[in-house]
Amino acid sequence: MKKSIYLLFVTALMAGLVLASCGANQTQGAYKDNTKYNTEVDKTKAKLDPSKVPSEVTRLFYADYPATTSSDWYGHPGFDYSHDWYDYDPDLYITDTPETYVAEFTTDSLLYKAVYTKAGKKVAVHKVVSTLPAAVSSAISNSDYKDWTIGKEKEEIYKDKDADVLQVYKVHIEMGNQKHTLYFRPDGTLMKDKKVV
Repeated sequence: MKKSIYLLFVTALMAGLVLASCGANQTQGAYKDNTKYNTEVDKTKAKLDPSKVPSEVTRLFYADYPATTSSDWYGHPGFDYSHDWYDYDPDLYITDTPETYVAEFTTDSLLYKAVYTKAGKKVAVHKVVSTLPAAVSSAISNSDYKDWTIGKEKEEIYKDKDADVLQVYKVHIEMGNQKHTLYFRPDGTLMKDKKVV
């Protein structure tokens, strides 16, 4: 009996240590292919030389945004964008062996991040916005998250151009230590509720 209590105690202690070590550095993790990412990446060091971006990607980018004179490029690991094409954070997953490329640029004083595969296919465009559509704001204020704090940075995400019918709004919310990322259609329909760990 004493031996089983001792084993139970040791197991619980080990589990606690493992959980504590996982939570000790929440700025690091791994993407699905075990590529490391860090939420506190020094983006000035992570920038790619534009000459290292495949010509298929830059050709498509400048065709999409011909008036853009300045852009910063970042390399990212590959990801499955076939279903949740909007659920990708272009700031987190920076790598030295890119499968995906992100161009960060400003147009009309708005920050954009265009995501491309290395074959030159556009995956999505993220545009930082200051306000949300009324239907999205109403959906949040009428939900279980009505008392949560809405993050400063909100994004409008679309597959190709601003005029796309299919747009998604990405909103960060938090209460205490709890954080979620919510994805809405313009009509206020919640598409995804993702807990941030």
